[in-house]
Amino acid sequence: MALPDGVPTVTVVDSRTYPDGSPMTGRVTLTPEPAAISSPEHGHIATGPAEGHWSNGVLVGATGARGITVLPADAPGYSPTGWTYTVHETPGRGPQRTYPVLITTSLGPVVDLADIAPVAAYEGDYVLVPGPRGDDGEDGAPGASAYQVAVANGYVGTEPQWIASLKGAKGDPGTPPTGDTVGVTRTVDKLSDEQVPSSLVLQDDDHLTVSVTAGGRYAIAAMLAVDGDPAADLLLTLAAPPGSTGYWTPGAITLGVSDGTGSIRLTRYAPGASIGVGITAAGLIVAPLGTITAGANGSITVQWAQNVSSATPTILRAGSWLRVTRTA
Repeated sequence: MALPDGVPTVTVVDSRTYPDGSPMTGRVTLTPEPAAISSPEHGHIATGPAEGHWSNGVLVGATGARGITVLPADAPGYSPTGWTYTVHETPGRGPQRTYPVLITTSLGPVVDLADIAPVAAYEGDYVLVPGPRGDDGEDGAPGASAYQVAVANGYVGTEPQWIASLKGAKGDPGTPPTGDTVGVTRTVDKLSDEQVPSSLVLQDDDHLTVSVTAGGRYAIAAMLAVDGDPAADLLLTLAAPPGSTGYWTPGAITLGVSDGTGSIRLTRYAPGASIGVGITAAGLIVAPLGTITAGANGSITVQWAQNVSSATPTILRAGSWLRVTRTA
């Protein structure tokens, strides 16, 4: 950037080094912003960057002289005023930098980039340097026992008495878990007899039903006291919410047995699958067992009807019960 005679100038130098103390290398340019600075008085337009480079750690200009000579932003007769230079550094080592600076005659004839360049944000890491190991300290005197501390604070009694005093009074009994939670058993009782004559359609028992929660696993047991026509027998199932899985067995004698001497039916069935079991003239006990994982919120319910239609009603007696224990 050639300047007319009589125009004030400022020479930009740089005293910085690399972090390890070695001299800087690379190039530097100072570009005026805006691109053209004009002076009708001097018949001069300043354009383009002023360039320099580091040589043996010294910033030199294009002519080889120390420093880069530039036009200050407050030079008389030049327009506009108050403009800035964009400094672009391309060091031989490390990242490039670009930043603005304001250079005026108030800085003096020579200005050091080290004084006007902005400080970059810290981007390094701390390095922990362990110091030498110190000497081991001396062992302290043995401290008082808890009993000795108690005596010092006014306790009167022997050490066994003091230890016994540490045991508090027995607390109140805890409250066992309730509701539909793991480990809880719920039992429903059949409050009154219920009759079904001349019907093969499974129906919910009026009393034997227990609510369950989706995803819960339940162990099921029941005791059903049944009377009726031995020719009608009993159609039975354990109904569960849609999507439920598991197994159950009726735990009753086989069909067509009138005297109770038949084999016990323990075939495994899925929830909701119905099976006929025998009824004797003297009445019998049916003892279903099973495990069901609920596929949705709902209920596990005893459903029953006649296996063969008969005008003589099939009766499920009061005192029958259904027991459900949540196991998972």
